[in-house]
Amino acid sequence: MEKKEDVAEKLHEPVLVSEVLEALRVKEIARSKLACYIDATVGLGGHTLEIFKAGTRVLGIEADPDSLEIARKRLKEACPPTFSLHERGSFKLAHGNFKEIESIAKDNEFENVDGVLFDLGISSFQLGGKNVGFSFQDSSAPLDMRMDPTSNEVKASDLLKVLNETQLTELFAVVITTGKSKLVAKAIVRERAKKEIQTVGDFLYTIRAIFRPKKEQNVATLPFLALRIAVNSELENIKIALPAAFNVLGSGGRLVVISFHSGEDRIVKHFFIAKEKEGIARLVTGKPILPSYQEIQINPRARSAKMRILEKI
Repeated sequence: MEKKEDVAEKLHEPVLVSEVLEALRVKEIARSKLACYIDATVGLGGHTLEIFKAGTRVLGIEADPDSLEIARKRLKEACPPTFSLHERGSFKLAHGNFKEIESIAKDNEFENVDGVLFDLGISSFQLGGKNVGFSFQDSSAPLDMRMDPTSNEVKASDLLKVLNETQLTELFAVVITTGKSKLVAKAIVRERAKKEIQTVGDFLYTIRAIFRPKKEQNVATLPFLALRIAVNSELENIKIALPAAFNVLGSGGRLVVISFHSGEDRIVKHFFIAKEKEGIARLVTGKPILPSYQEIQINPRARSAKMRILEKI
């Protein structure tokens, strides 16, 4: 049986890497001082590694303990202390939700930083290497979907069991049309009256007749996304995390956010515009930066990525 690290190595492909380094001005700032950055969603360490390699201090925050463990091993293996490229750099990793970025930064002495990165996408390892129902490929997997089971007791199957039809409609309407959300909610209420919806297969069976197949997207993609967002309070956490991240930036520091669906991007866009109107920040990007055609060919999951950049004045 393959180790988690081996599975992760095969699946891991960070998005917009060169664009992130340019957005954060990593190499430019590192030439003149020991730059400090926070990767608020360290995942498996892909972006952190590239930022660190320029000779910077990086604090990585990650809610998923399995991903954090793999990131720690990968960074240590890739950055031996004798490697001259990293003589000025160092990294710290912290387990926690990015909404706690302000307190985590303070505890680790990362304040007035040069940049903060959020990559809001779920990693391929979490989709393919964790048996918690993130992916719809394994029908026998439990419908769990918790990023961090140590701090979250509510599983996806619990939500499908206790929420009423109206609440379920609102849950799915975050990423699906209201009409389809109502159909999903009705189907769940109808199915759970017969048996509990506990596995990925149970949920797939429940929604089987509602969505038409699409060329580039599995019919289960959006319902699963909506459930994952709800279980992990993702949109609420982003709303808390963005102002907190802005607070830890120093003057001239940049907040870089990569989102993967319209709900996330809308929150980021509105927050950035509000800060510029307050006169305390400058929009670096009017329209979001998208992955190149070449990157999408190599990593199809990158096609939904949108990157926005805000600079603190």
